[in-house]
Amino acid sequence: MRDAREGIQRNAGAAATAAALIFAAMLILGGLLLVRIGITDIMSYVQAQVNIKVYVDPAIDTREVARILESKSFVKSVDIEKKEQLLERLRVFFQGKEYLLNAFKDSAIPDAVTIKISDNNSIEQIVKELRTMKGIAEVVYPQQLAETVVKWSEQGKRYGVILLTVCTAIAFVTVYMAINLALYQRQKEIRVKLLLGAKPAHVRGQFLLEGGLIGLIGSLLASATIYMGYAYMLFPIERYYPYIFHFPVSQVYSLMAVLLAVGTLVGLAASYVSTMKLIKDA
Repeated sequence: MRDAREGIQRNAGAAATAAALIFAAMLILGGLLLVRIGITDIMSYVQAQVNIKVYVDPAIDTREVARILESKSFVKSVDIEKKEQLLERLRVFFQGKEYLLNAFKDSAIPDAVTIKISDNNSIEQIVKELRTMKGIAEVVYPQQLAETVVKWSEQGKRYGVILLTVCTAIAFVTVYMAINLALYQRQKEIRVKLLLGAKPAHVRGQFLLEGGLIGLIGSLLASATIYMGYAYMLFPIERYYPYIFHFPVSQVYSLMAVLLAVGTLVGLAASYVSTMKLIKDA
């Protein structure tokens, strides 16, 4: 432990750079996993909303459209939603900002008819038929939002994984170079230890500990940042929208443990690769 501490102090700049890169990589990993949890919650909420909502052309009688829809075999029930009812339902999203809600009162929001269908598996075909009906201006259904969310999440995941891979690779190389630098600086010291009977595994262990400590420091900072993000951002969002988002603190703790393990392993792996040849040839 003493040798590892002194080794890090001798190469403080390289060690700090490596720890910062591991911090960045683990922060990206933690962010991706948190986003995945949020996307799962959104998808669960969307899937629970199986109703289809159709907006009626203002020139057409909403009750007549509702009567026609109710006669369809795939319709279980219909419910007319007036502009006033919609604004009342939106009130929950404008708590403390009622002036924004008032801006909608003077807008030309069309009436809507909410449809409960008998077979959720046929929703795509039903939507196609509804869009051909006279008097229906727009059809909104959960799968539209689901497809958009999935598309965005897939793009975010793709670019996030690329960024994570790049940062992890750079962090690995930086730890590798930091340990290599320490090895070259202490070649004489290493030879003396080996000549006095120290086992190569013991000497290597010192440098593995250095790499592990660098990885642990970087991942500790990332874990602390993730927790702060949960406490000051995600928890208020969950409290504001409890019917959509659920971020159990146990999941956050598990995520922090994963980041600590992965970050430490990156440091250990880079140190192991760095010491394979140099200690053998010392």
